[in-house]
Amino acid sequence: MSLGDETAILGPGEVVHIPGGVEHGAVALEDAVIADVFHPVREDFLEKLAQT
Repeated sequence: MSLGDETAILGPGEVVHIPGGVEHGAVALEDAVIADVFHPVREDFLEKLAQT
């Protein structure tokens, strides 16, 4: 998981809070379940999901 200038390997059950506007990315090193939760709701994200 990269968040700004930091990179970390996360384990089972770990959670990351990503403030709005912070560049971030992730690569799954093995099979994983990932949950994205947004608050407030990101209408732009919902629109992109509806287009797929």
